[in-house]
Amino acid sequence: MLNWFFWAIPQKHIRKYFFMLWLVLFFLPGVLMGVRLTIFGLFVNYIWFDIVFYSWLKFKDKLEGE
Repeated sequence: MLNWFFWAIPQKHIRKYFFMLWLVLFFLPGVLMGVRLTIFGLFVNYIWFDIVFYSWLKFKDKLEGE
């Protein structure tokens, strides 16, 4: 988990990262559920999203053998 603190988004995944971040923070709660998040809610969702994205990329890299 310590590696996550110093992790940088790989260059080839930047567009996907920011698009999914927009979906998680603004589109899904606001448009689909009709909920507006507080600053704390945005922060918690950002941390959650970042950890999930990091884990997904590490899993994907392990499957591809990189």
